[in-house]
Amino acid sequence: MATKSIKVPSKPARAKAVAPKGTAAKSATASRVASKASSPKTASPKTASPKTASVKTASPKTASLKTTSPKMTSAKTLPPKTTAKARPAAGARKTAGGARPAGIVVPPGRISLGQLEQMIADPATPPEALRPYLVVDETRSQPFGPVLAPNPATVDMPATAEARARGDIALASLNWVERMKRRMAFERRMAGGYDGPVIVSEGDSWFQYPVLLWDVIDNLAQDYAILSLDAAGDTLQQMVDQGEYLTSLKSTGASIFLFSAGGNDVLGGGNLKAHLLPYDPARSPEQHLLPSFDALLDHAIALYDRILRDVEKLPGGVHTICHGYDRALPNGGRWLGRPMLERGITDPAFQARIVAVMVDRFNARLERLTSHFARVSYLDLRGVVGPKLDRWNDELHPQNPGYADVAARFRREIQRLAPPRARDRAVALPATRKSVAAEAAARAVLEPHVAGDTGRKGLSLHVGLNSIDPAHYQGSSGLLAACEADAEAMRAIAENAGFETRMLLSAQATRGAVIDHIRAAADACAPGDIFLFTYAGHGAQVPDLNGDEPDRMDETFCLFDGMLVDDEVYDLWCAFKPEVRVVVVSDSCHSGSVTRMAPVLAAAAPDAPAQRLLPLPVALKTFEAHRAFYAGISRSVRHADEGRLVRALATPLQCSVLLLSGCQDNQTSADGPFNGRFTEELLKVWHSGSFARGYEAFHRRIVAGMPPAQSPNLWFIGAPNPAFLRQKPFSI
Repeated sequence: MATKSIKVPSKPARAKAVAPKGTAAKSATASRVASKASSPKTASPKTASPKTASVKTASPKTASLKTTSPKMTSAKTLPPKTTAKARPAAGARKTAGGARPAGIVVPPGRISLGQLEQMIADPATPPEALRPYLVVDETRSQPFGPVLAPNPATVDMPATAEARARGDIALASLNWVERMKRRMAFERRMAGGYDGPVIVSEGDSWFQYPVLLWDVIDNLAQDYAILSLDAAGDTLQQMVDQGEYLTSLKSTGASIFLFSAGGNDVLGGGNLKAHLLPYDPARSPEQHLLPSFDALLDHAIALYDRILRDVEKLPGGVHTICHGYDRALPNGGRWLGRPMLERGITDPAFQARIVAVMVDRFNARLERLTSHFARVSYLDLRGVVGPKLDRWNDELHPQNPGYADVAARFRREIQRLAPPRARDRAVALPATRKSVAAEAAARAVLEPHVAGDTGRKGLSLHVGLNSIDPAHYQGSSGLLAACEADAEAMRAIAENAGFETRMLLSAQATRGAVIDHIRAAADACAPGDIFLFTYAGHGAQVPDLNGDEPDRMDETFCLFDGMLVDDEVYDLWCAFKPEVRVVVVSDSCHSGSVTRMAPVLAAAAPDAPAQRLLPLPVALKTFEAHRAFYAGISRSVRHADEGRLVRALATPLQCSVLLLSGCQDNQTSADGPFNGRFTEELLKVWHSGSFARGYEAFHRRIVAGMPPAQSPNLWFIGAPNPAFLRQKPFSI
């Protein structure tokens, strides 16, 4: 069978774990220079001969011990032995081929900084040999981003700035070398006839804990080809900005994406104290968390949504496996215990209950989000590490047995998604490098992806009226030029995005037809789905008869045989289920919020573009001619004593509604020869779908291109959904 070499993109440097400016060879040279500068009486470590190179490793479940530095904490590694070989720490790992890594001989007792540099620079040095000489520098670490430093109990560190700088460079080099080892192991496995699932991982320190612990990916890499992009300390925002996961998923043709993130974001960069109230015995654990904590969660989930949607669009049907965190235990540490102590929260049990609330809220949001994706698995890890302190290395990270148990949950899900394939069905991996497109195509043959297979659906209704029925509107046909064209343009956007579309033009757009279509959409939409309603035509105002408008005027859409009053529109939105997204795009007059009165406008200049405004005298005349009809509408709607959109929190609206309107309340929307002025600018900004940011940015770009007399508005009501606003417009 042919073998394959996969193109692996290089990983850019990151803040907490970067390669030094020199290559590994340069690092080795620097280490030799440093070694000469160290004590001449201290022997440099020698590389063992092939016959003596192997090191017997301990079982992954072997307990480990603490070092004694008061300001720095080790990952409970074993102290150096006085024999010629370093004793491996618990959880000694295997190489990709299954054999134990070659050991390295270290001198008995303490070592010099130069010797540590030399060990770090040698790619053959296994992590087990390094662990006794490294500790976590708590003062420089971030949550889920441990920073290592030489262990003062086992490394002779000169008390000079030069020595500290050398240590920093060596440790930065170590993180880079460890990631390169993972990358080389991936390439070796792929070149050796591997026939399992190709996997890309992106995550924080649960996926890449530097050297001291055997993390989730260390465990899984014994069985699978995993291209690891993981970096301790990475935040969700950094992952989105760098976009390495997309490049790597494309280039490798991977079928599975392992994703671990959110811990850094949820803890606010280590500033938990800012999100806690001072201790009050009358408050529950939940009540000690400020609303700002929920804002952090909302931001994290919005970024999760973006990443999952990015992966969902890739060819080949990539399946994402992500996870929530277990309920960590505060233990007087920097990230959990200490901030609580500073708020007067001293009872360990009460502290643990607060952390449980934090973790539960994150898990609940993540589980709800992932339920809307067909190719995403969410792993609930609560209880996997457990409530015993000896299962936790620190306040945020498990000990090796805990990591092994977490990895077992991932392994079971990987096996469910991608059972081992027979050799004769394996993708042939050619000896020469192939293009990204060719590799992805080869993988897609085995794992076909159905376009639009997201687990969510999009329904849309597009209404455009170039005329209205003069029989109802007291002789006025309200002729406009471009409303039907607007509806057709918006329908094209929806079709390209995968919506199931419906369109009603002019005489088709009756009150009954529009209401029936919206009600049918409300019945069909399930949580996670989206309904897009676009309207282009006249807007009007009529007297408010139920007292729900502070300006005593109701805003309306002028449909062909009668006006659709804002009270009715709101009741239609109330029929949609929780977690359904509704987008309303209205290119009509007085549509800024559909709640407030616009003043009577001065007459337009003779050469001004036509306005999509049913003149107030015509609207009032129509209302008076059909007063009983419109009064019946006001009486029939629910909660007639409530201000609808102004008091949205008091209404039974369960879905999330986003209104993108053509103008403010005191403005009118201009018609045009081809499109309305607002729709014209929207299409320009949309640029055939190339616009890739969220609704708020979309709105700002549209406003920037509009004349001062017409300023489009963005209005959100209903159930909070921060991810919704950050999604690419019209995304299913």
